[in-house]
Amino acid sequence: MKNRLWVLPAVALGGGFGANALAGDTTLSYGQLEKLLNSAEDYGFNRYEKLDADHDDNRFEIEGWRADGWELDVAMTLNEGTLMRESQRKSIAPDWGLTKEELNAALSKARAEGMQHFAELEVDSDGHVEIEGYNAQQGQFELDLHREELNSEHRDTGSANG
Repeated sequence: MKNRLWVLPAVALGGGFGANALAGDTTLSYGQLEKLLNSAEDYGFNRYEKLDADHDDNRFEIEGWRADGWELDVAMTLNEGTLMRESQRKSIAPDWGLTKEELNAALSKARAEGMQHFAELEVDSDGHVEIEGYNAQQGQFELDLHREELNSEHRDTGSANG
């Protein structure tokens, strides 16, 4: 499988990096991202299509689905995770949306490749995952993956017997 690595915005979980490292408070640290993703779980997200940090509007947007098939589109403040907007519509959760485990695997891979601050993550119906963020040198970071890579990595690292 082919990984492309550029330098643009992305997501990863883990220890916090100072948000002031890049252009004031215009980046999302790992600690902030983890807090926002925990809030997303409280809304019932179990499959994810898109995460987007909009710093101009102090907004973090999440699109995805609940286990019962309802499609969710939630916007919350970047700093506190306070709900700004929520919309729902009855749908069928597609199997191409990222599970929490796949999302965490994608973010961990981006972090391992050098992303330190998050901007956006999106998956399409073909399983193409694009993560954008910033590296330590304040350069833009972009990583392209395929959902299948996340499944195999998760099974390989999570299995003690073979």
